Amino acid sequence: MNFNLIFLMKEPRRMRFFIKNAVAILAVATLVIACDREVEPTPAYLTVEPFELLSTNPGMHGSVSHKITHADMFMFDSTENRSIQLGTFELPTTIPVLNTGKFSLNVDAVIKANGNSFYLQPYPFYKRFSTPINLAPNTDETVKPTTEYRDEAVFEFVEDFEENGVLFSVDRDNDDLTALSHTNQDVFEGQYSGLVTLDTAHPVIVAQTADLYSIEFSTAGKVYLELNYKTDVPLEFGVVAVEDNGSEGDINFEFVVLAKPEWNKIYFDLTELVSTATTSRFALIFRGGIPIEAGKYTLNTAEILMDNVKMVHF
Repeated sequence: MNFNLIFLMKEPRRMRFFIKNAVAILAVATLVIACDREVEPTPAYLTVEPFELLSTNPGMHGSVSHKITHADMFMFDSTENRSIQLGTFELPTTIPVLNTGKFSLNVDAVIKANGNSFYLQPYPFYKRFSTPINLAPNTDETVKPTTEYRDEAVFEFVEDFEENGVLFSVDRDNDDLTALSHTNQDVFEGQYSGLVTLDTAHPVIVAQTADLYSIEFSTAGKVYLELNYKTDVPLEFGVVAVEDNGSEGDINFEFVVLAKPEWNKIYFDLTELVSTATTSRFALIFRGGIPIEAGKYTLNTAEILMDNVKMVHF
């Protein structure tokens, strides 16, 4: 057989195959180009500024210092009766939002519970901020949220060191020279803060509240300790359970703060400690000391400063 003839007979089929596939490839390419040319939706831009904590009843809640670092946000669309979750963001923030129109923006104040950035929590004692917004494509909407303590919040105590006496007045280290006292030097706010001075002869303080606290957890739900502090040494905070006959349970130092050269704010979540306690009464306790490395103190002297210590619950 003539192989040239066979080749010539197959050539039209081969051409039809190439033409058919070329048409398909061209169709796909045209579709891709058309998709690329589709107009992308233009977002609106929502800017949320840092929170302001308002003073509503200073005689009850004391200072309005805060450390609200993040915000948890959602929008409510009343026309469609639906919520649109935006997420949790560090403040201040600017985020693009594809939904446009009129909404109610709801913002919860979020704190780092126990000073832990992995434990972001809406602070239960701060009110939710809500405001109407109108989002339009390629426009900026700026919101400056405010909050205040909830009306249901119960302040077991507020220690601002402006009055006589101090909160942690019970000596647990058997050293009278390591007591917490008032100072008008390096004050956080007001006229006074609390001060502990340590040195190599008196390197440790352990102090407890004189008052005992009894919080019914089934109705409390949440219990927090707020604190402004500045310290040259690490500190530990916790609770000690006290029986009705005065005997004590184990001291539980649950929370640790590291040395901080500038004033800082922290929120300790006492909820689990209180809810799992074997007794209904407890005292708060803290301790701090000059660290030792290679058998020597790392500092000759150290200061611990506190202000605005408050226990809050529902």
